[in-house]
Amino acid sequence: MKRKQLAPHIHADKPAAERYFYVLLALLPAWLGAVFYYGIRVVLLSAVSMTCFFLSDYFCSRAMYPEMPFHVDYSSLVSGLLLALMVPSSSSCWAVLLAALFGSLLVKQAFGGAGTNIFNPALASRAFLEFAFPAQMVAKEMPFKGLWNLSTLLTGTPSASSVGADTTLRWSYTLSGRLVGMCGVTSIVLILLGLLVLAERKLFRFEAPLGYFLALLFGYVPFYWEYMRFDYFFYWLAVGGLLLIGIFALNDCTTTPMDPRGRFLFGIITGLLTLVLYRFGNSTYAMVFPVLMMNMTTPIFDRYLRPRAFSKGSWFREVEK
Repeated sequence: MKRKQLAPHIHADKPAAERYFYVLLALLPAWLGAVFYYGIRVVLLSAVSMTCFFLSDYFCSRAMYPEMPFHVDYSSLVSGLLLALMVPSSSSCWAVLLAALFGSLLVKQAFGGAGTNIFNPALASRAFLEFAFPAQMVAKEMPFKGLWNLSTLLTGTPSASSVGADTTLRWSYTLSGRLVGMCGVTSIVLILLGLLVLAERKLFRFEAPLGYFLALLFGYVPFYWEYMRFDYFFYWLAVGGLLLIGIFALNDCTTTPMDPRGRFLFGIITGLLTLVLYRFGNSTYAMVFPVLMMNMTTPIFDRYLRPRAFSKGSWFREVEK
């Protein structure tokens, strides 16, 4: 007998708490890599983000739905850790704290909590930072610089000696994540280790990520003809955070379509929007906004692309007159 649990995992073999626990485990390699490159600040930013997400979800649920017991499903911890991985290590705690409150209260709890939110809370929080604290999101530190510098946690301004631009296209740097960028999005190897964890636990739905990466791969040729080199392509995936987005954000059960055909089309359109924004707009916008824009279309996909009911030509049952 299946255990009763929160949406969208009512019919899943694993309860929601177990699924989100393994997502946390899959994010652990990228987090450890971020700590290795950027030091104690990653630990503190992650603690602030995850604690704020969890406490906000808890108190908001108790206040708004006192008749329902609070289920610890770890979704708030996943959102908090994803947010911490997508910010520069020089970000201030205040910025991350406000972003976590925005994602928890206005993006998640305002729509009914876990399983009912329209937008991905972590990506919405990152978009909030891009508008509210743009200067902090631009100042990116070099790896191994200021490992114990805690002043940035209050000011959000890194020291001049720790900021730089890394134009080296070494395969070892690209694969390991030793690149100037956000905390935990640059290491291809570590993120792929997280993919293996999800795949081994049968928690990875490949349709949306497959469509996303196919669109990026084949769209890279016309959009970046002057940079037709394999090393630059993988550098672009790493620094832009596209690999983390494709594997974790597009694998979200709540904000992506239910039907495999819908998820595949969802991924293709997201990839095309990413290419357009990356080429003609802001690179950080290209990381988060295509997914958020497509999150709005998920109800449309679920309305017209849904597994049909047994012996019926369409998914819905005709209303008996």
